[in-house]
Amino acid sequence: MKGSATLKKGYDKFQYYFPCDRVLAKRIFKATVHSTVALIFCLIPKVRERLGTEPAMLPLISVMVHPGRRVSGTIQGAIYCVTGLIFGLAFSLLGRFLAQRCLGSTWHAIEEKQQLLTNYGSYRAGLAILAVFEIIMLFVHGWMRSVSHHYFGIVFPLFLVVHFTFLAPLTESAGVIANSFSTPFYLGIAMSLFWNLTLFPEFGSTYLGNTTVVTLNEIHHSLNNAIIFFLSIDEESKKLYATDAISSAKLLKMKDNIAKKVSACSAITEECIYEISYSYMSPTELQPVTSKFKDLSIYVSATINACQLEFMLLGHSHNEHDLLHIDTEKEIRHADADKLTRVLLKVKEPIFNLHKTLSDCFYLVKVILARDFDVELDKVRIPKAFENDDFPTFTSKCELPMNIDTEMYINNLIKALVQFDLSFREELSKIDADLLEPNDEMFLLASFLMNLKEITNTVISIMKSAQEIHNKRIEREDKGWLRGKSVWCVALHNRDTFANWFYGSTRKNPQGTENESLAGGNSIRFNPETVPIRPGYEEEELLSQQAPSLVNPKDFEKPETGLPTTNIDELATDTKKSRTSSISVFKNWVRKLLVAGNKFVKSSKHHFRFGFQVTVALMLASFPMFVPESRHWYVNIHGAWIGFVCILCLEPSVGGTFWVFFLRGVGVIVGAAWGYLSYVAGVNQTNPYLEVIVTIFGAVPGFYYLLGTPYIKAAIIQIISIYIVMLAAILPGSIKGNILQNFGKRCLAVGYGGGVALLVQVTLFPITARDQLNAEIAFAVGCLAEMETLYAAGIEGEALKLSLSDEKYERFRKLSEATKSALTRASAYKGLTRQEPRLKGEYTELENVFTQIIFILKQVVERFDNNVLLRRQYGSAIAEELNSIVYPYRRQYVASVVNILRAVQEAIINKTPLPQYLPSSRIAHRRLINKVRETLKSRYGTQLHKHMDATESSEGGDSQKDVNSDNLSDSSDSGEDIGLVIKPKHNVNMKEREFILKEKFLSWSASSSASEEIIEYIEELVELTKILVGVNEFKYGFLSRPLYEDWAAEAVVGFADFVSQTQAPRKPPTRGRELDDSGIAEDELNSLDDDVFDSNSDVEAIQPVALPTDDHVSRTLARMASNTTDHSNRKTSSKWRRRAYSIGSGMGKDDLNSLTKVQTLGESNFAIDDDRSSDEEDELPLVLKRIISHK
Repeated sequence: MKGSATLKKGYDKFQYYFPCDRVLAKRIFKATVHSTVALIFCLIPKVRERLGTEPAMLPLISVMVHPGRRVSGTIQGAIYCVTGLIFGLAFSLLGRFLAQRCLGSTWHAIEEKQQLLTNYGSYRAGLAILAVFEIIMLFVHGWMRSVSHHYFGIVFPLFLVVHFTFLAPLTESAGVIANSFSTPFYLGIAMSLFWNLTLFPEFGSTYLGNTTVVTLNEIHHSLNNAIIFFLSIDEESKKLYATDAISSAKLLKMKDNIAKKVSACSAITEECIYEISYSYMSPTELQPVTSKFKDLSIYVSATINACQLEFMLLGHSHNEHDLLHIDTEKEIRHADADKLTRVLLKVKEPIFNLHKTLSDCFYLVKVILARDFDVELDKVRIPKAFENDDFPTFTSKCELPMNIDTEMYINNLIKALVQFDLSFREELSKIDADLLEPNDEMFLLASFLMNLKEITNTVISIMKSAQEIHNKRIEREDKGWLRGKSVWCVALHNRDTFANWFYGSTRKNPQGTENESLAGGNSIRFNPETVPIRPGYEEEELLSQQAPSLVNPKDFEKPETGLPTTNIDELATDTKKSRTSSISVFKNWVRKLLVAGNKFVKSSKHHFRFGFQVTVALMLASFPMFVPESRHWYVNIHGAWIGFVCILCLEPSVGGTFWVFFLRGVGVIVGAAWGYLSYVAGVNQTNPYLEVIVTIFGAVPGFYYLLGTPYIKAAIIQIISIYIVMLAAILPGSIKGNILQNFGKRCLAVGYGGGVALLVQVTLFPITARDQLNAEIAFAVGCLAEMETLYAAGIEGEALKLSLSDEKYERFRKLSEATKSALTRASAYKGLTRQEPRLKGEYTELENVFTQIIFILKQVVERFDNNVLLRRQYGSAIAEELNSIVYPYRRQYVASVVNILRAVQEAIINKTPLPQYLPSSRIAHRRLINKVRETLKSRYGTQLHKHMDATESSEGGDSQKDVNSDNLSDSSDSGEDIGLVIKPKHNVNMKEREFILKEKFLSWSASSSASEEIIEYIEELVELTKILVGVNEFKYGFLSRPLYEDWAAEAVVGFADFVSQTQAPRKPPTRGRELDDSGIAEDELNSLDDDVFDSNSDVEAIQPVALPTDDHVSRTLARMASNTTDHSNRKTSSKWRRRAYSIGSGMGKDDLNSLTKVQTLGESNFAIDDDRSSDEEDELPLVLKRIISHK
């Protein structure tokens, strides 16, 4: 027992440091077998004779075109390699032919040493021609790699062939060169395809099925937890479910998990669409299901956001009796938690019934897809949320029935949705006054219910698609194994699918790197080694503020029209007109050419930059090969190795230049050392069997890093170095040298070639990660401003029949995708910036600030996506029906949000302080809501007078409270817009109006809830931007820059106080006249605002309305806050709190860093992934803590 426990502990520790799953292990095995067989072929003399003069190219190409990926990826890599080989051979043979013509008719008879002595001028001219061809090839190589990472598989074989053939003696004929650089390539590619198809073949159908089921598991699990969280408002709710509600921190992390799974599934779907597979079902038949995942994930994330709002509302309503914690009024604090609780208690049963049916259907969809796409049923997660769950579960395919009645389950789900909708309408019909009076509790309730309804509709659509898939599978199984299965190759259906497959499905918006295309899809995810640069055209196409700087060439197509003139000599006039016309045409042609050239240069500046870098670096590394006096020396020291290392150390992407150079240098040295060890183990080639076995132990770790980590090229150099160093000493050739000399030459190659690459990338047009981080953040903020502008339709008062057109939706979708991609790149840049040298102090604090900013922008994008989907589905009652009245208020709100975002964007990209005063989007939004409430009362008040009378008589106190709190921003709205008030309509059909408002108005209410959250996050974005660039404060614009320590301390302490108060027993409300100065600590009095205690009347005017004194609220909130928070250790004295809020705080830096990093973000200096989730890290982000605590 003790021994097994020790082994298990050791295995767990190994998996922690070197994670490896079954798929990765199979891929490593295939790649190792392929490279080992290639090495064995090079050691067999009879086989080696067939490989030409360069047999070492066989193990080299076996690493580049490895079989450790899916079938389609291997075929694609083979096609790319053959393409590069063909063009490289043709180009190199042309260059060698011209160089040989310079040597005259004796080029094949006189060796190069004799040419140097007897025919120096012609020999130098021939090498000059080779240098020109080399420069052209290098620039094309760099350009193509910068255009798309897919092209690395083409241009790298092109470089290998051209560079190595130009080092070959000019006395060799074209036939010898073609054989030497064709046979090893073709044999290596054929072997890769053979091993890929015979050893653990990976077809797209099953792989996509596994990914789809895993994604559905994550969505299903998150949805169950979100609904349980939302309904856990009292002790009675616990009886409905078998599990307790999880903490809000874990619920928040589920959104990140869903986003990762959906993004991975989307990428794999695009790849597997063009897979070659042999199965019953084609990968394309899953596309109707996977295409709905993005919308489904947006709806589920919106329900989680509603749970966070509910937590904030219940907590603040529980704490509002405490007058010692009066703070800035935030939007959700206007809501009445008692009213929300009463409504939730009434609709709890319909929600639970719908949830139960929805969960059963979700599980059924996963089972059907797993069965039809050959996925093991143990990967289907069984829901355990319900106490008495009578729905059948399956653990193996033998338990599945032959025919599953999916139609019955679809009808059951539709009936549950209809029943839920009717119950909800019935409850709302009793509170029509509340429905037509916009308030925050209705915004929150509408956000949850509308998104839950859309989740159900989406699942119904997925079930119908799954039903069609299941029927097809049954039909094909009935035909038998031979006739039912087919070879699916969608890439060859038409020209478009073949182009997408060949060029890469994301060629228009490349997000990957060369490492990803070489690895063929990593099984284990780490931080990326490099990050692709954002395409230059993206900013010009998506951001409208760039449009005025662009000139459209079509503007010059109109001919210049002159004034009408008369002339006696018509011939002279015609001649003059023709001359003027020709001059005008020439001018227009020149203008269009200049404009097109300018646009081309702007969009291709990154391609020019990297092409120039590659050309300069390689010519500095390999110029001796084109100098007659040094060519022979350069060949003897294996100069080709120098260029090989140099080209792999150059990156078109942004990365830690020094770190990349260090890793690849280590890879070369380790590989060369292992090759030396293998040669020595073989006792100078007397025991080749042991020699080969030793190389396997060096190749397996290399392939692990190649296939399972982002350090792809370092692993490639390491594996190739093992074989190259050995074969250089084993194979007979013109370059003599023992194993130790070859080891030294390989180390010289990494020192010289890698050093040149590092020097060029640092000094010649360098691109730093910190500049790219600022650019990506600014770009994302600019995209958010554009999204807000697109979403705000009709802000000029025009009548709208459709508040969101298809054209606007498509543009909005592109902006959303571009923003998410920019934030993904920003997260990667944030980690790479830590690896760059810095002269301005420690980067940790700035990294924490950027972490919070990226989190804020991700949350804002989520809210925008949800708003657009709801508007596209239901429209907007306010924008379509009341726009003629409320459009000035909508315009003011949109303008304030856009102005704030533009100010933040310019401040970050230009590193300039924010202006002193920014428009308040909070006040603008509150005025809009007040105006909507007033307009609805005026227009439909007579239709609801009965309900209004009943409501006013029963809830007079609550109405008075809402009016007082909601009109805090502008009390003069009702007086200044009397002329816009429309008289009540007495002839409107109440049922018809009810139907319209139930859908469109609830959609607007849900969107308003998200808008309030957007305002919260934008305000925190401004505060964090002040920490980065400062703010011009006071009358004359003095620069002020808050400290991150103060901001973080406020968030942590405020949230700790918030949770501590919810745990404390409830106290009766304390009236202002009962406050006694002697009973309050002096430091507490000093920390409060002076105007709060100026008069007792002011205190009495702000009286909170206490909820019923139930202890279950505090217990529920404490459980929701965090499962790992030790509240007893977080109660801090008010004296320390006052110091934490001060800019001049004397707080120790180390203490604060430990507070902010360990309690909130974890150890940021050593974190592999900021977004990783674990049970031990159950903490909310600082931004969310700050928003919840309202500090």
